[in-house]
Amino acid sequence: MSLRHEIPRETKELQARASDPRHSAWVSANAGSGKTHVLAQRVIRLLLDDVDPARILCLTYTRAAAANMAGRVFSTLSKWTTLPDAELERAIAELEGAPPSRDRLALARKLFARALETPGGLKIQTIHAFCEAVLHQFPLEANIAAQFRMIDPLMEEALFAAARRELLAGYVGMHASKELRDAFATVLQRAGEFGLDKLLEEIVQNRDGLRAFLDEVAGDDPPYAALFEEFGFADGENAASIAASVWPLPGFSPSQFDELLAVCTQAGATRALNMLIPKASLAFAEADPEQRLEHLRDGFLNADREAYKPAWLFPKAVVARLPDLPDRYDAACTALIETSDRLALYRMLDYSRAALTVAEWLVGRYEQLKAGRGLLDFNDLITRTIRLLSRQDAGPWVLYKLDRGIDHILLDEAQDTSPDQWAVVRALAGEFFAGRGAREDVHRTIFAVGDEKQSIYSFQGAAPESFAASASEFAARIRGAEKRFERVELHMSFRSTEDVLAAVDRVFADPGASRGLSAEGTRVLHSAIRAGVPGYVELWPSIGAASVEEPDDWTLPVDHATAPEVRLAETIASTVDEWLRAGEVIEGTGKRVTPGDVLVLVRKRGSFVEALSKALKERRIRVAGADRLRLSAHIAVKDLIALGHVVLQPHDDLSLAALLKSPVFGFDEDALFALAAGRGTASLRDALRRDDNPRSREASVRLDAWATEAAFRRPFEFYGAILARDGVRARMVGRLGPEAGEILDEFLSFALAQEKVGAPDLTTFLATLESSSPEIKREMDQARDEVRIMTVHASKGLEAPIVFLVDGGSAPFSASHLPRLLPFTPRNIPGVSKGYLWRASADTASEASRRLEDDIRYKAEDEYRRLLYVGMTRAEDRLIVCGFHGKNQPKPETWHSLVARALRGAAECSERAMPGLEEPVLRFCIPGPRTSVPSAETVEAQPPAAPRFPEALRQHLRPVTDLPRPLAPSGAGALVVETSEAAVLPGGSPVLDPQAAPGFAVERGIVLHRLLQVLPEIEPGEREAAAARYVARAGAGWTESERQAVLDSVFTVLSTPDFAPLFAPGSRAEVAVMGTLEIRGVPRAISGKIDRLAVTAQRVMIVDYKTGRPAPLTADEVHPDHIAQLALYRALIQPLYPERIVAAALLFTEAPRLVAVPPDALDAALARLRGS
Repeated sequence: MSLRHEIPRETKELQARASDPRHSAWVSANAGSGKTHVLAQRVIRLLLDDVDPARILCLTYTRAAAANMAGRVFSTLSKWTTLPDAELERAIAELEGAPPSRDRLALARKLFARALETPGGLKIQTIHAFCEAVLHQFPLEANIAAQFRMIDPLMEEALFAAARRELLAGYVGMHASKELRDAFATVLQRAGEFGLDKLLEEIVQNRDGLRAFLDEVAGDDPPYAALFEEFGFADGENAASIAASVWPLPGFSPSQFDELLAVCTQAGATRALNMLIPKASLAFAEADPEQRLEHLRDGFLNADREAYKPAWLFPKAVVARLPDLPDRYDAACTALIETSDRLALYRMLDYSRAALTVAEWLVGRYEQLKAGRGLLDFNDLITRTIRLLSRQDAGPWVLYKLDRGIDHILLDEAQDTSPDQWAVVRALAGEFFAGRGAREDVHRTIFAVGDEKQSIYSFQGAAPESFAASASEFAARIRGAEKRFERVELHMSFRSTEDVLAAVDRVFADPGASRGLSAEGTRVLHSAIRAGVPGYVELWPSIGAASVEEPDDWTLPVDHATAPEVRLAETIASTVDEWLRAGEVIEGTGKRVTPGDVLVLVRKRGSFVEALSKALKERRIRVAGADRLRLSAHIAVKDLIALGHVVLQPHDDLSLAALLKSPVFGFDEDALFALAAGRGTASLRDALRRDDNPRSREASVRLDAWATEAAFRRPFEFYGAILARDGVRARMVGRLGPEAGEILDEFLSFALAQEKVGAPDLTTFLATLESSSPEIKREMDQARDEVRIMTVHASKGLEAPIVFLVDGGSAPFSASHLPRLLPFTPRNIPGVSKGYLWRASADTASEASRRLEDDIRYKAEDEYRRLLYVGMTRAEDRLIVCGFHGKNQPKPETWHSLVARALRGAAECSERAMPGLEEPVLRFCIPGPRTSVPSAETVEAQPPAAPRFPEALRQHLRPVTDLPRPLAPSGAGALVVETSEAAVLPGGSPVLDPQAAPGFAVERGIVLHRLLQVLPEIEPGEREAAAARYVARAGAGWTESERQAVLDSVFTVLSTPDFAPLFAPGSRAEVAVMGTLEIRGVPRAISGKIDRLAVTAQRVMIVDYKTGRPAPLTADEVHPDHIAQLALYRALIQPLYPERIVAAALLFTEAPRLVAVPPDALDAALARLRGS
């Protein structure tokens, strides 16, 4: 049972004012104060006022919020259809504050059907859904595809990964402009591979802001001139001229410096002679202005680039002879500091120009990939709609059409509305209260509800100050049109107990804690409708790092349970376990504690989340998986990645060991050790083949079969078959739990998305997955009765009877949190609300950049405190604030410290000992009479037996004949002969690949192929220069001899008379071929590229380049894989030229030697492929 609480009259009146459709309103509502209820009430009252449902636009922040509110509205309206007159009259009177007329009662009964029958339905939707509908209605005006489709997050990740691959895999060098090549080189030189990788990540994250900024500044003449003008740099000004502006140094001309040297020498001014004179003397002999400035700074300024105190640097004897020296020294230092600061700022702008050039290409390429597929992402919906509504030609007409269909706008969670989203709302409401455009015959309103204290999505563009600013703006416009505008504040919480809310008020009564919670500095004040209901807030001591000596004997296990996050996780898990075992009752509700009642909130995911999940699972307490997760970080995906590596590289022992121990094969550690320990120098794969154990034989057979499938199937089909047909999915879910099933679905979706953007082979798929893995968002369902562990960001809109708020002890902000791309607000660039500067390195730090960094820090600290407010107000009955820290004590501004400072010493607090904690726990309770709800002992009914599952459904479906799938001829050798040669796998650099850079042999082969493809099409006289330019660019990391060797090989091939027919006019390079052949009795699609195809009147010659050494002398020495490749090409080409002889040969570029493969050898290889 639960207590019913009477809503105070004042609260009812405030709700009625807020929901009154006769005027516009702006509502500030505390957490748990019934924002959704007020919003639903206003929609219903608008309908009761006979407003056409189609003219109501209600915008929410999430789809879940839209569904919740629509459910409330339709639930109320559906009940009204069948209520007796007396009850319906009471319901409407309670809603409106006055008894309804007979006509109003009749209308109320029709509202449900009317709302359902409205074309398009009642518009309760997210702002993204609304913008999507607008763009579908006006695609031509918006300059987008008429039948555009929305991109899903996995496809978005895939498209950006494709654009990024093109940028990093040489596209820039081969196709880009000189400006882009130079910019890329500058970024790579300044930032290194890791810094480049971070920059590209931030470009992706800030693409919308960058797109708008680049549209305004990238097209300048010269490019980005407006950016330099914004910071006060004149056209033609450069680093050298800035450095030269301080020379000669004021007060220290050559003669004055000589005089200083003489005086200091005579007076024995040791500090000046040791510090200032030697370094500054170098400046007089230096011609380079920038280097000269560096010498002057080294001499005149200290290590912190500040001036010394003159009295410390120059003794009295020196000052007595040179009285004006201190003033001259201070003036010189001031000039040096100002010039150095200006130079640092110029360098930042110069490097930013390079970074923005790269960003322009990457974002532009992503846009091209999107447009080519007729796709829009969620950010496009807002930006394209703004662009549409602001067009000078079509914008007014579109707004006119929209204006005729919208009379009332309602905005939910307005504090999380970004400036771009506010721009859409302003455009829609632009004519609501403006003269003749206001449509005097129609009553029009705008309504917004939100809470600045809960604005925590700045990373999505939310600006909390926009809520109050927009309220003032609309108030002025509405009152200027002589309409009513109400500001309403709702303080009554329907969620939390008095104890929780009193603790919240006490914490944020401190001005330091409340800074940033609201733009107007409003005091945080709550009242509880559950007054008198028992609850409490506990403050556990923060657990610090313990000093534990590890055993000297390496064979002994190391106990990592002493880590503070692990100790806290164990304490929380033990507490929850004790509650569940003892049948703990929540006094305020009378219900026993269940796992679903517990919500654990953290600032960010880390080792604590893993430790707590493990501790709960060890106690057999149901726990939900992570709310957000990198796809490649989940253990099930790691096992599938290992499987992919093993089929591509059988001798990858580490991947094979991980795979054997995984649920895929289920080897235990003893079995794996027995297999590995006796293998000697052989690989683990060879040991598995030789092992007589039935399980090892079965695993070996399966791996062979999967390796064969990997040659034919694309990643989605390959993994899909393994998971479903071979039962791997069932084994993984059985071992890892139900959440593994969701992760596997996301994995397959990612594989499918990668195929759609042109990454069909397994090697590319695995490289992309490991380097650019998407983040998976998972919904937390309280109905599943599991302990939920999530970030405070993810908990927005949720609540729970018991909340653990965990502070990780880290400072609210540190330098590592600073982005590489610093946002700034331009003052002199029209049409741009946000610009970006690249924080490349320390030598670009200036006063301007430090101000930008301070602004970021200030806003981040404000949001940190708003996160504390959101976290505390999720609790209904019990709030437990706890934390952990390292060897240093937590900073005074951390969550734990703010709560401790507010509660310690309060009269409402008492201490109690708690097992597992060295210090006492502080419990905060409001004194006074309490009304507990008696525990309701309920007997759970035995669930009926589930119907027997039909055996027929357990049987495997008959195999379906595979559709032809592309087989690369170069991989066909795997079907003919087994080779022990290790495949060359790319990787290793954080930019180029997660493992290592491609081998030199592979790079050299790619360059050779490219030159032999392109050079024959170039005039002979221009070939050498073109080849040299390309090799210099593509082989930038090679030695000069390596580059020359490539050029010699290419021109030797091109100049050999015997090869002339291959490169004669009419011959073709890189000829793509595709067809269907029967391979081992199964039709297969064959797809590949012939390096060179020469067609004459009687003969067709297929040539494949090989760069390996030594080159074979005859066809008998050619590797069978190469012959199988040519056999497939010949079988595809022959039907196209039935009257001509189709021959095949290998051109070994290092000899150079052309080795013709006899027809009988080709026929034999094709026969082996076909299994005949």
